[in-house]
Amino acid sequence: MTNYDLASILAKNNVGEQEAIEGYLQLLTIPHLPKELADDIREIIADEMNHSMLLSKWVTNLTNIQMAKD
Repeated sequence: MTNYDLASILAKNNVGEQEAIEGYLQLLTIPHLPKELADDIREIIADEMNHSMLLSKWVTNLTNIQMAKD
């Protein structure tokens, strides 16, 4: 397995993180959501965002392709 193969798998997993965030954000639009539930969902979103950032870091490290600055 090459670094690009591994980076491709990580990028696909990152898509899953982003889809999870989308689903959790949709939950936050439900009227009269209990505050504790909304707070927990925000914490979950924050965790998913962290996972996404870590996966992106590894894709960059494995491919040596830097994110565009503009």
